[in-house]
Amino acid sequence: MGCCLSKQTTDTSQNVARNASQREMAWKTTGIVGLRDARLTSLPAKIFSADVAPKCRNVDASNNKIASLPPSIGTLVNLQRLTLTANALATLPDELAQCVNLRVLVLDRNAISRVPDCVLASLTKLQTLSLAHNKLAAMPSVASLAKLEKLSVAGNALTSLPDGVGRCAMLEELDAGDNPVDAIDASLGALTRLRVLNMERTRVSAVPPEVFKGCVSLVTMSLHGCPVDADAIEETDGFAQYAERVRDKHGKKIHGGAMVGSRGLDDGVDRATGGRNIAPHR
Repeated sequence: MGCCLSKQTTDTSQNVARNASQREMAWKTTGIVGLRDARLTSLPAKIFSADVAPKCRNVDASNNKIASLPPSIGTLVNLQRLTLTANALATLPDELAQCVNLRVLVLDRNAISRVPDCVLASLTKLQTLSLAHNKLAAMPSVASLAKLEKLSVAGNALTSLPDGVGRCAMLEELDAGDNPVDAIDASLGALTRLRVLNMERTRVSAVPPEVFKGCVSLVTMSLHGCPVDADAIEETDGFAQYAERVRDKHGKKIHGGAMVGSRGLDDGVDRATGGRNIAPHR
């Protein structure tokens, strides 16, 4: 009986070792490290080994319990996508700045309270940066992210938009909803590619005319849950051009000055009287 149990244990150990070897070979062959829902508390050390690290292009370890990233994260110099959604990260190591080929960095639903200045200053190839639903009360400047197309900082504790966001010339989508942000910076008016601006459930009470006039691609704006005066928004210089862009995009019929969308009347702002609407926010 003892011999049988010993053989079973040996077979199990061999299978585990074989599976690990096959997994590591796949990492090296494809450059894709998939570790979602793996009950991890840290990234496997093998990822950072000399034979695997240079091959890594895409790491996804979402839905685990990873509390920190090791300094060796900096060895992933060819990494292009890093997704660590729904973990337990509280901060990021400075060494992440060495992953200079990152295009996509998604760190939603963690507990991050600080992003080192050097990280965003170095990751100049980023196209997507998502830090939604963390514990950020402040952000380093994003001015160096000249290729950034999508930025989400929704669901944090930010009182202002990230410094330098108006210099992200390629930005198309900005989501800063569910923050105590109290103003939309007029510098956003320089973002001629910006299509989507979500400021829902913030403290924003007005939209600078520079945004309506300068953001010539803007067709989706949401201010639901904000202390805005909808009539004042409509009277803001440049609003008429914005409304016209929305009409052109959606191609909907106008009834009584309201834009009728597939989801009903919705102008991206809340009105107490249910009166006429401005333009659909989606």
